[in-house]
Amino acid sequence: MNGRPLSLTRPSLRNGEPEPLRHVIETYVHKDQVITCVCGWHGSCAANATGGSDWTVHLNQFRTKRK
Repeated sequence: MNGRPLSLTRPSLRNGEPEPLRHVIETYVHKDQVITCVCGWHGSCAANATGGSDWTVHLNQFRTKRK
């Protein structure tokens, strides 16, 4: 440990710009396997023919480069 207290908040960007919108689940209906994202996207989390899901495709469309 470096002696600094842990922070539960993420640091802000150095240039003052807000962080991009995070795509996270707002609601999930287990029986129907339906997800609503905080951005308003609505779709299925059930596996499709490729083994992924509509939710995975949505996340990959908006994934930002890791730092």
